[in-house]
Amino acid sequence: MLDLIVLGVVQGLTEYLPVSSTAHLLFAEHFLGICRPGLSLEAILHLGTVVAAVVMFWPDVLRLLRGAFTLTTRTMIFTGRATRARFPDPYERVAALIIAATVVTAVLGLLFRHPLEQMFSSVRGTAYQLIITGVLLLFSRERGDRTVTEATLPDGAALGAAQALAIIPGISRSGTTIITGLALGLRRTEATRLSFLMAIPVITGASVLELADFRGAAGCGITTPQLVLGFVVSAVVGAAAIRWLMEIVRRGRLIYFAVYCWVAGVVVILATMR
Repeated sequence: MLDLIVLGVVQGLTEYLPVSSTAHLLFAEHFLGICRPGLSLEAILHLGTVVAAVVMFWPDVLRLLRGAFTLTTRTMIFTGRATRARFPDPYERVAALIIAATVVTAVLGLLFRHPLEQMFSSVRGTAYQLIITGVLLLFSRERGDRTVTEATLPDGAALGAAQALAIIPGISRSGTTIITGLALGLRRTEATRLSFLMAIPVITGASVLELADFRGAAGCGITTPQLVLGFVVSAVVGAAAIRWLMEIVRRGRLIYFAVYCWVAGVVVILATMR
């Protein structure tokens, strides 16, 4: 039970911080000696952080659902130069962007899923990739003042590709999408908010796929109440992490996470060399 609480805290705290939650779950499971039931345990914990994002951004989620519904009820021509006249509701544009990003991520994820899953068995390799995340965070500088509703479909495709890169354990999903958003000219807070909203469909879809291996949890002696506890802890801590990261982003201090990734990566590498 305590192990699931620890894993729930780790997942909730690191999913939306640019430090790779997958890497931290692998590290925690390795050093705590927890049996890994495929990826089903990670899927349950990830769904907890999806709930956190939905709760924290509920007004945005409602607008996006309304925008997505409108898009499916009338024929539209989507181009990178689409104007507001073609998107009467600005959240239609955001919904289209997130759909495009999710499709790109899903296609790349399915194409490279099996070779990348093999990387989940290497704790030291994941630590090296966490150090790479730290290097990427050095480029987290604001380059424009665009808002989420001003982003285009090509922006969504780029963000989807960046999100797919984070399938590699140790590469932060939130880190790569925030950095890409900044490179596309979004404000820091807007890039971060979009990163959170993009996470909802892609993490939900990936987690549902991984739950096909749910029986592995029982094989490791993990009970349903323990999984529920991990899910709840992940959701609660994830909500707190979202609020904390938004405040850090407003102050423009993502460089702190780069230093953390380097230190954590080196510590794990040294610890696994024994």
